Amino acid sequence: MIWLTWRQHRAQALATLIGIGAIGVLLLITGPRIASAFHELHACLVVPGQDCSLLRESFDQRFNGLGFLVPVFIVVPLLMGVFLGAPLIAREVEQGTHRLAWTQSVTRGRWALTKIGLVSAFTVAAAGLFAWMVSKWSWPLVAASDDRFGFGVFDLRGITPIAYAMFALALGTAVGALVRKTLPAMAITLGGFVAVRAVVELLLRPRYLPAQTISYSFLQESPRAGLGDWILRSRVFDPTGHFVSSNGNISVNPSVLAQACPGIPSTPGFGGKDEVGRCLTRLGVKIVDTYQPGSRYWLFQGIESAIFLLLAAGLVVLAMWLIRRRIS
Repeated sequence: MIWLTWRQHRAQALATLIGIGAIGVLLLITGPRIASAFHELHACLVVPGQDCSLLRESFDQRFNGLGFLVPVFIVVPLLMGVFLGAPLIAREVEQGTHRLAWTQSVTRGRWALTKIGLVSAFTVAAAGLFAWMVSKWSWPLVAASDDRFGFGVFDLRGITPIAYAMFALALGTAVGALVRKTLPAMAITLGGFVAVRAVVELLLRPRYLPAQTISYSFLQESPRAGLGDWILRSRVFDPTGHFVSSNGNISVNPSVLAQACPGIPSTPGFGGKDEVGRCLTRLGVKIVDTYQPGSRYWLFQGIESAIFLLLAAGLVVLAMWLIRRRIS
């Protein structure tokens, strides 16, 4: 069965390795330039109180063009599920080749477990290699942006890509065993994977653990700056605790502000940013951030990976049941 499984799926395995190899070549070409540019920025960042905004802005401008790689990398685990998982059972049943194996003293359970087990092992190895390469390559970009939880960052680093790939593979296998047609199974796998990923990312991930809050004056830098926190919401409140604005943006009436701070003109275009900021600070206006601490990064990685691995395990059980009870 091992030899037969290899013969049947070696084309997909080879295509997967070629794809990951191509990604590796791209990362090797761009990685040294990113690391070299980050060296100068890092020398500034390690100095307490040093203003590194210009260096950070220059670094971002140089490598913003690499943003197109995020959607390319995001779909890698999905493609493993579509092209390795969906045809795993569906193609056998569609072509009737499963009956040949079952007539050679091979039970349905052994046949299914061998196929799923070998392809799963290959998927774990391929996804692990992919995640390791992207994590090493993107480290300077993540350190420069101080963002480990953002879309296209959390999803591509650490252990979550392995869990996504295993879920996609199990989803494709279960759907293939259910519909028994390769192309419909591939389409359903794609849609199901995207839907589950969206629900987890938008609804569940921000709520894995209770968020924390911190407040600071309008002109003050957040005391949590540089700690890699995930800012879920940033709001502005007046001294009485009333909500003023969201996302750190504040709209004020020039005449009202001029009355509170006589040095500021009451006409449109009143004063500069610093003058307005000092006035708002004097009035007691504060920014309140709701955030997930950066120290929870690996805990969140573990929670999300566990969710997708549990879903994968359930789908494998479903696939095994369908193979034993529904396929003839």
